[in-house]
Amino acid sequence: MIDPALIFLRLLLGLGSVFLLGYAGFALLVPTPKEFRRLERLSFSFGLGATLLTLWMLVLSWLSLQFSLPLILFPPLALAGIALLVKKIVGRGGRGSETPAVSPQPLPPTPYKVWDWVFLGLLAALFLFATFRAVLYPMWAWDAIATWGCKAKVFYQSRGMDLTCIDAHNYYPNLVPLLLSYLYFCLGQVNDHLAQGLFPLWGALLLALLYSLLRRLSLSRTQALGVTAFFALNGTVFVIHLHIAYADLPLAYFCLAAVGLLYLWLTGAAPRGSLPLAAGFFTGLAWCKYEGPPLAGTILLAAALTLVWLRPPDLKGRVLKLGIPILGLAAGYFPWRQFAALRRLEMGADHVQSFYPQQFLEAASFLFTALIDPFYFGFLWPALALALVFCGRSLWRSPRLFLALFLGGNLLAILVAYGVAPTSAEEFPSYVRATLDRLLLHITPVAALLIGERVKELGGGPGICEQEAVSSEQ
Repeated sequence: MIDPALIFLRLLLGLGSVFLLGYAGFALLVPTPKEFRRLERLSFSFGLGATLLTLWMLVLSWLSLQFSLPLILFPPLALAGIALLVKKIVGRGGRGSETPAVSPQPLPPTPYKVWDWVFLGLLAALFLFATFRAVLYPMWAWDAIATWGCKAKVFYQSRGMDLTCIDAHNYYPNLVPLLLSYLYFCLGQVNDHLAQGLFPLWGALLLALLYSLLRRLSLSRTQALGVTAFFALNGTVFVIHLHIAYADLPLAYFCLAAVGLLYLWLTGAAPRGSLPLAAGFFTGLAWCKYEGPPLAGTILLAAALTLVWLRPPDLKGRVLKLGIPILGLAAGYFPWRQFAALRRLEMGADHVQSFYPQQFLEAASFLFTALIDPFYFGFLWPALALALVFCGRSLWRSPRLFLALFLGGNLLAILVAYGVAPTSAEEFPSYVRATLDRLLLHITPVAALLIGERVKELGGGPGICEQEAVSSEQ
């Protein structure tokens, strides 16, 4: 009994170190961390910590230094501690006495209602199932074994990013396999059962982030919990990804964080430092998976088009501020590309071939079917269609346009990607069926966010005046 307990304790300490490093990065990016609620700080910290830690492991490989747990953990934690100390000293001597900007806050704590407990109970049951399913079964599913899991084991055994002995999409970014190999170092052995517990954690953080964003958009607790449960329990795709070692769930998390923070900024409801924080998640997007940079590009394009269409008084300045998340995107994209070029890794070019119109049309049929198929995402996408209809003119006169443009642009991008995929006519249907659910998972949490905006208008979420009163009290 002692050995399993110690191994589990080592896993908790390893995950706790990721949270600690991420919180340090969070505190450096935002002027006043307490302007974010505890659940937000928790949700953001793990993503930032995973990004910083794995990029540091990339640096170690670049310097040809062998991985070891002290070398992986101590330098970034020490640097983060020094940076926080310097920030605190500078803050005391400079602008530390300034009054924090007022940002929308939730209503004071109120007793939980019956429906609150129902939604929480459903979510708890889901994660109890997903956690046991993840840790009791061995690693399974093709990409988990042949790509992400294979790389993680090679990185652990070789004590570095040795890609000479494998050919498992070596051009893919490596946030997920590096994070898994870090957990192996924490455990002192390869243990897929415990390492797979990482993925229910990613899902829980994604839902916590979705709930927090909905609350910031003035939904009541019951409304926010209802929309969160509606997203989590609709269809099978999200549930399956809670217990398989794929990079798509982390990518969906980074995408939701980047879109959500940028949307709060567009609506004027963002706490201070939200744009630099969003830049950190653009870094994670680019470093997590091959589809990350295109997703980031559609986010930025949708934000720029929304600003141009709505024409706020400070249009030029706000468009220029989009350069902050662009810097984050570059920080996640170029280091890996440069490393791959120096190591002469063959980069993928399978999505830049000739355009095949018949595949584009066939993919459109598959896409429409997937959006209305209850097995995929339940009734979430049909609910989004209804929400867009009922939004009416407000969709074109508010920053909600940003969410709609992002979703529509990515649905079109999926079709274009299938239109240029170099597959045979016989293989194409199976290729689409094997990938479409994952491509939709990347953006579906944002669809839930837009549904929440419509739900807010149906059930009397807290109004602006109430929020201002609460802010003045705090």
